[in-house]
Amino acid sequence: MSDTIRSKQADNEEILDLVDENDIVIGRIGREEANSLTSSSKLKGYIRASDMFLINDKGEFWVPKRTPHKRLFPNGLDFSVGGHVESGEDYLTTVLRETEEEINLKLQPEDVTLVDVQRIDENRYFNALYILMTNKTPDFNPDDFVSAEWLTPQALLKMIEEGVPAKTNIKLAVKRILESGIK
Repeated sequence: MSDTIRSKQADNEEILDLVDENDIVIGRIGREEANSLTSSSKLKGYIRASDMFLINDKGEFWVPKRTPHKRLFPNGLDFSVGGHVESGEDYLTTVLRETEEEINLKLQPEDVTLVDVQRIDENRYFNALYILMTNKTPDFNPDDFVSAEWLTPQALLKMIEEGVPAKTNIKLAVKRILESGIK
């Protein structure tokens, strides 16, 4: 293990698995260092993330707004749940952990549906996308979100196109869900 990773672990920084283009673990990396991964960076590899949208019977997505103190995408629209896959975790474990942390729901693996896992070369991520079919509006963690609303996919995409701040991969994720045919 490199001195950089060892020192970051000592500072309680989140440690992530670094994977190759086939999603095979090739090492570990601190989250701050992982944030500098791009398609042109000298460090080669990808990190993993799991995201999920809650979808109700009307086909609306539960879309929260991030807090202003978030380093990335402050005040931006977000997935219902999302997070980095920590070292040693898998995508499903991550989405279940993040669901409990961010929206106070304890789920079982059979409660969620995997849409797909996609490699995104531009920002060096493998992204697992899940959905949870529910009509229950969750009680979100105020450290993560300031508000939330149920939106049709079309309304969400229109807001993003009109310049409402949002995580960069939400638009792609909504399209992935719509194209998947999962209901």
